[in-house]
Amino acid sequence: MPSICASLSMPLSSPGEDLVFCAAFALAWERLRARFGPIRMDPQPALADALNATTLEAEVVDPAWSLSGAGFGGEGIVEALRAELFSKFPDAKPQYLPEEVPADALLAYGYLSKILKFETKFAVREGTFKDSRVRAFGLDGSPFGPDPARRLQVVVHDWAAPQDFVIELVADDPDSRVLVAQIAPAETLAATVASAVARLDRLHGEARQVAPDEALSIPRLKLDMAATFGDLIGRPLLGEALRGKRFDEAKQRVQFHLNEGGAGATSEAVIGSYGPPPPRSFKVSAPFLVLLQRRGASAPYLAVWVESTAWMEVLGPVPPPPVTPPGWGAGWGPPAGWGPPAK
Repeated sequence: MPSICASLSMPLSSPGEDLVFCAAFALAWERLRARFGPIRMDPQPALADALNATTLEAEVVDPAWSLSGAGFGGEGIVEALRAELFSKFPDAKPQYLPEEVPADALLAYGYLSKILKFETKFAVREGTFKDSRVRAFGLDGSPFGPDPARRLQVVVHDWAAPQDFVIELVADDPDSRVLVAQIAPAETLAATVASAVARLDRLHGEARQVAPDEALSIPRLKLDMAATFGDLIGRPLLGEALRGKRFDEAKQRVQFHLNEGGAGATSEAVIGSYGPPPPRSFKVSAPFLVLLQRRGASAPYLAVWVESTAWMEVLGPVPPPPVTPPGWGAGWGPPAGWGPPAK
């Protein structure tokens, strides 16, 4: 199953798990860090440390196709972000940027959108990925038609074996690269990226070109997904400027495509603290642990992990949740409905 990671330091250790990193969340965090210094919590999650160590300069994300900011509602942070967003992206449809927040609310927001197109569309074809037949794009193998132009849009940076190569698909923006690397994964996503980048420009001359008798097939990709970073939510923030606050939400949405016509990414992220938390509740409604343990002992004499209703008196199904009023967004963070309405 695919998942979004807020930092490239995420391990590549789960078999069958796809990882997606897009810089919008890191941009929002970077603005928080620029304003308040490294963000500290009690207790401090590893993700916060990883984000504090991340630096995204203009060479990584162009300000022309991104924006980010952090501040308090009373400073006009929402109005400033919305003005910049629609100035740069008139057709943007933000889901995470509220129309207003309380004066003492803290908001950090990041957004980026970059669409790249291939001058000559690649051929749509059938490909394989592991044991599956998939829709793919590449060359059609014909010496006539657009294949010669398609081959000019492919740069071979390195080739070691049929399952080990790094290529680039040349798009309409010379400042951006579309890289496809079929390589062995390293321990983390960052290390895997570094391994691919280290192999750029290894080949020279004709070896950098795709010959007429060489095949090219890349699976089409399309995703639209969101993630909430629960490790950052609900923990008291440390430091004089943030004392008494905690993040009520920390989430990101990523849209990405790679196909015969080009590649593109659009992402937005929000980190918000909207005021005092609501009253606590202690309703056990999910899998839980029960321990019987002598006071002062280092281990329990009974431990029960409850995952099902097998040992419970079941009274019937849970009624459906109430209908959300129009204009209110879901997923602002625990508990449901906490935080300002989303547009």
